[in-house]
Amino acid sequence: MFSLPATICGRLIPALPASRCVASVPLRALACALAALALAAGAEAAQRAPDPVSTAVPGTALQTEALPADAALGELVGFAMRNNPEVGAAYHRWRAAADRVPQAGALPEPQFGLGIVLDQVDDDARYMGERYSISQMFPWFGKLGLREDMAAREASAAARAYESARLGLLERVAGAWFEYAWLHQAADKARENLQLMQRLESVARARYRAGAASQADVTRAQVELGRLDNQWRSLRDQLEPAGASLNAVLGRSAHAPLPASPPAPSRQAVAPLPQKDDQAWLERALRDSPALAEARHQVERERHSVALARKAYYPDITLGLEYARDASARMARMDGGGADMLVGMVSVSIPIRRKSYDAGVGEAEARLAAADRRAASRGQDIEAGLKRALFDYRDGERRMQLYGGTLVPKARQSLAVTETAYGTGEADFSDLVDAQRALLEFQLAHERAAADRGHARARIDALLGAPLPGDDS
Repeated sequence: MFSLPATICGRLIPALPASRCVASVPLRALACALAALALAAGAEAAQRAPDPVSTAVPGTALQTEALPADAALGELVGFAMRNNPEVGAAYHRWRAAADRVPQAGALPEPQFGLGIVLDQVDDDARYMGERYSISQMFPWFGKLGLREDMAAREASAAARAYESARLGLLERVAGAWFEYAWLHQAADKARENLQLMQRLESVARARYRAGAASQADVTRAQVELGRLDNQWRSLRDQLEPAGASLNAVLGRSAHAPLPASPPAPSRQAVAPLPQKDDQAWLERALRDSPALAEARHQVERERHSVALARKAYYPDITLGLEYARDASARMARMDGGGADMLVGMVSVSIPIRRKSYDAGVGEAEARLAAADRRAASRGQDIEAGLKRALFDYRDGERRMQLYGGTLVPKARQSLAVTETAYGTGEADFSDLVDAQRALLEFQLAHERAAADRGHARARIDALLGAPLPGDDS
């Protein structure tokens, strides 16, 4: 027989008078113990419960936040982080995985049993009373810890996946934004060149009427007008699907309004890339990339899974107490005696299905091998992607300097000289058209290079694991 302090019993079971919770009443003591165990389990759960989810959860501001009319790339990235549903889903997957950790490390619920004699074979036999039991199953040493370790690794992988989703979103927003800005600028340049060709066509017609030019010049001008008009309309019509793509990564409706006049890609600030060789960048990516860290956490999870599968060969242990009341000895108890019993119990599971356990180990080892190969493949993908992104950034820088610093100014100068020469009859109209085409081609190539450079810079950040210091985007 056992007892609990009377004050505890009175607090846990208000209906039970505290003064009666004494050693001579084992049933009440057993009930007090059960209530104390339940209270302790509740306190442990409350201690391990995660903090409430913040109201500022990613992806929950859908259709409720207005985008500034003159939003720049940094504002768009912040808007997307708050509104993009994929990032919000990654966040909730992380929180769900984190909440599984205390569940995985918790013991199974204790069992309470009650036995009542429903019928007696011998009517003359004395009534044996009731039986009350409480038991707790304990997994074999190490099983519970391995399950908790697996859940913790899963939560760490989910956290890295959430971080990777955020960085991936930064790249996608930058790519969609620079494409949208480039199309705006390309359409504007095409319209300017169309207006220029309209003016040149008027000059050609005036010279034809004056007998200073041929009909071929007028025809050539009209053909070039048709080509430029088609190019301008094509670029203008691409703005709608480009805007829909940008709105999608922002977490908005495809038809939601966007900045009407985004700055040209060449006029948008992009943080310069520090001078390092490719090997240094690769080492940083392999160290800091959240996508690779996620894969490595999954490898460790499967490693714990193998260890847990090997624990299946060992039994689980159940400890318990049983109180048996002898109804025929009530009068004897009043005299200080009694025949009630308090019995300790130990039971173990019998792990005899070894083929099943062998298969479980084989499955766990196969999953570990798959996770290890997946991590190796992700590392190779990061290396190849970083090589490409570094090339695109450097190539974009080179092309920007070439077109912006040399070819566009020279093409503009060549067009002005050729137009003057055509007016005096010293140049053919075909020379004028070629000069105009070269100027448009170089202008578009300059803005394309700037857009490619901006996108590549964001892609490098995503592969490296975080925006570099000084990156305003």
